[in-house]
Amino acid sequence: MGRVNQVVNRNGEIVPFRRNRIVRAILASVRAAGSKEEWIADKLADMVVYFLDMQHGDSTTPPQAEDVDDMIEKALLSSPDLHPVAQAFIAGRQQRREIRELEETITTEHAQGPQVAQPEQGLGGWNRSRIAAAVMRENKLDAGIAGEVAEAVERKVNELDLPLLTTGLIRELVDVELLSRGLISEPGSVSIPRFDLEQWVFPGEDTEMPPVGAQAELSERASRRVLSQYSLHSILPPAVREAHLDGRLHVEALHAPAAVAAMRLDVPALLGAGAGFGLQRMFAESTAGIGAALARLTTTVGAAAEVTSGPVSLKGLDRALALQARDDPDLIQRGELQDGLRLLAAQAPAGLVLEVGPPAGSARDLIVRTLIDALAAADGSLRRRVSLELSVTPGAFADPARRSLLDRAASAASYCGAPVFRLREPAMERPAGLFGDLGAGLPHSVVIARTAVNMVRPALQAPTLDAYLAALDPAIELAVTGLAARTLYLERVAMRDIPEPVPAAGRMLRALVGSSREVELAPLGLGLVSALLAGADHENDPGAQRIAQQVLSYVSFKFKERAGREGLSGRLGTSVDPAAAIRCAREDTAHVFRANPESALRLRLGRENAYRDGASLEDALPVNERIEAEGALHTLLGRDAVVRTGSTESLTAPDVLELIRSCVSERGPQPNMLAVNVSSRTCRDCGARYPANHDACPVCGSTAWALPPGQKSLFNGE
Repeated sequence: MGRVNQVVNRNGEIVPFRRNRIVRAILASVRAAGSKEEWIADKLADMVVYFLDMQHGDSTTPPQAEDVDDMIEKALLSSPDLHPVAQAFIAGRQQRREIRELEETITTEHAQGPQVAQPEQGLGGWNRSRIAAAVMRENKLDAGIAGEVAEAVERKVNELDLPLLTTGLIRELVDVELLSRGLISEPGSVSIPRFDLEQWVFPGEDTEMPPVGAQAELSERASRRVLSQYSLHSILPPAVREAHLDGRLHVEALHAPAAVAAMRLDVPALLGAGAGFGLQRMFAESTAGIGAALARLTTTVGAAAEVTSGPVSLKGLDRALALQARDDPDLIQRGELQDGLRLLAAQAPAGLVLEVGPPAGSARDLIVRTLIDALAAADGSLRRRVSLELSVTPGAFADPARRSLLDRAASAASYCGAPVFRLREPAMERPAGLFGDLGAGLPHSVVIARTAVNMVRPALQAPTLDAYLAALDPAIELAVTGLAARTLYLERVAMRDIPEPVPAAGRMLRALVGSSREVELAPLGLGLVSALLAGADHENDPGAQRIAQQVLSYVSFKFKERAGREGLSGRLGTSVDPAAAIRCAREDTAHVFRANPESALRLRLGRENAYRDGASLEDALPVNERIEAEGALHTLLGRDAVVRTGSTESLTAPDVLELIRSCVSERGPQPNMLAVNVSSRTCRDCGARYPANHDACPVCGSTAWALPPGQKSLFNGE
């Protein structure tokens, strides 16, 4: 039996035979039939290829394209369970035949009418058949209805009496006709007004000036706008879209529908054979030496950033690099590490998170010290793109060598807001929490999608806790529905047919999406809700704290249970786009104003930080009280609690160390996972203390922060 290597196309051209075309044809029918069994496409393609080889493999004449379609149809009809898919394929085949017949008239029929400007083909004559064919192809309508729509559009065009039309305007006219007939529920195109494009490059009085790289900014804004519209109208169900638009939900990263929300990579696994992703073709062996390790990390981080909408996290960087240097500090070169860090940062435009520590050995400590020094450099270029999370345990304070590293880290934190101190047991990757083990079996982990839920909106109509929880249920249901839609779309992207060789980013996405269906729900405004339901002035009121615990317990259980029904692994989280809080506060304030213009609640809704993510408390609360209160809440979140010291008062290195010491005991961090984020810094030029999220000093405009007195650079001295 020979093999079919060529096929005669419908236009008579002999082209190479592609099995992937058969897979895609069956996949389209599976989706048209509303089935989720996409795996059958690959299996049936093997059957079709086998019988084609049986019938045409030894023939000197290649099979026709119609022969291939006949064989696909027979394969689908061979199983009674696949009859809906077969009917969808037959209907699609008939529609494609009708479209071809229409398209054959495009080159022969040219009615009187305006010229049409096409972006790629230039000017062309008016042709109603082209519109009918496009309507059939894009909206799956039969030839009769498509012809009626095309005739109606032609009448409108003739009424306009314009000498020249664009394809964009014609599409808008077609969408209006389809919407008016009830044939579609959403516009078929996404677009950007020309005015907006020009304002991004040549801003007016009320528009921010563009950065120096105007083309990059223009491309970024345009792609975000178009892809966000695509996600809202083509991926999310209508009810979820409405909830996002009116501020009940915030679906994160709409501009990146084909990317996961977060990726956490284990550095020791990355440096091993296959890099933990089955990338044996690229990384058949383990790395040898820090230079080779940094080169591989640069490649893998760059690939991960291509399929991640947020920062890429690297855990165990110091441990892995110390092993590459055989735990010998003399084999570690500061310059090599600093250059490697800059290369890593350049590969992750959305940010890079380095998880290191706890202080353990001289080689690991030297690596951490070098990373801290690089981040605390005077130019601040890395500080805006890289964050360092240093794990701390009580034993580090007793050992002089470990204490020296903490002194260096505290000094950097005091003067430039980095690093973050992660107070946790070194072996604890993720808390088990109240509802079972949340850990993953793979060295790498991924959050497929993330959505924030506005916890405040239900509280505006529900005065009691029971009524509030009942009112919260629909929002949780919608959040899970949206997350399931995002996950399904991303799985289709990850498992789509990609020609060999599959790039590293594609392999990584397949490995992570294929092994994890983890999604996150971030509660917004929990503190404000607990205060409203408790009738308290502040969220740190004991009664408000008890209500917050009850609400989090309910939301965590409900979300996990509802997500499980969709085959998802749901957990609560705290990371969300800062714009979500602003948008939800704005919508809720307008909602309250419409109901009661004189309501004093509007002032609380508009208060800064009223819609904090997660369960964070007010900064004014003393550290020991924060620890006690957040310790009761953070395990339900499955994430670290955070103590943010964003005060504008001067914070010295001893102050930072004392803050860390107050959060740990001989038995370990209390609670077991807690982060201390020194989120303010000191201006080098005028000495003003200001929040670290400002790029420039609000007093004098300087972009440099200060270093400790008498120390020209953190590189000097130990």
